[in-house]
Amino acid sequence: MFPINDALDAILLGGFLFGLLFSLGALLLGVADLGAHADAGDAGGHGGHGMLDGLFNVSSLLAFITWFGGIGYVMRNGLGLWTWLSLLVGVLGGVGGAAIVIWVILKLVREDSEAMNPAAWSQVGVIGRVTSSIRSQGYGEIVYEQHGIRQVASAKASGASAIPRNTEVVVLRVERGVAIVEPFEDLLREHD
Repeated sequence: MFPINDALDAILLGGFLFGLLFSLGALLLGVADLGAHADAGDAGGHGGHGMLDGLFNVSSLLAFITWFGGIGYVMRNGLGLWTWLSLLVGVLGGVGGAAIVIWVILKLVREDSEAMNPAAWSQVGVIGRVTSSIRSQGYGEIVYEQHGIRQVASAKASGASAIPRNTEVVVLRVERGVAIVEPFEDLLREHD
């Protein structure tokens, strides 16, 4: 299937398969959430280590090994390039693959990334509008906008009173995924 003509072919193909299998294993462990955590927690340069934390981590190293081995092997055996040229193209491909992984880590998994920060998505203090009337001691639905995205949540009144549809409300707290709300006008009257 994959011809191995010498030790360099074995190293290139072995590096490709090693990187591919370990990357897939890390992905499966991450999806299954078995406690294996990525090392991207400090990728944004926090904690005094600087930009090198984003460059040298297991994910980028696996990407480099996978792309270097795969591209180097294909260049050497598939296209018949000279050994030194195949290795050069393999190194460039490995650096490119690692750069993509580093970019993803720095853009999506950074500590200060709003997309991954649960505090940035807190419902407390959000002003919304009742879309499905909240019955007395019952539940209803609210809609609100957060970070330019329309959100819908189940809601319950903070007191015993019902809240009619189209009433502007403020989320006071969230209990078991249900927003506890109070009409905005009632809050204004309380603080006058």
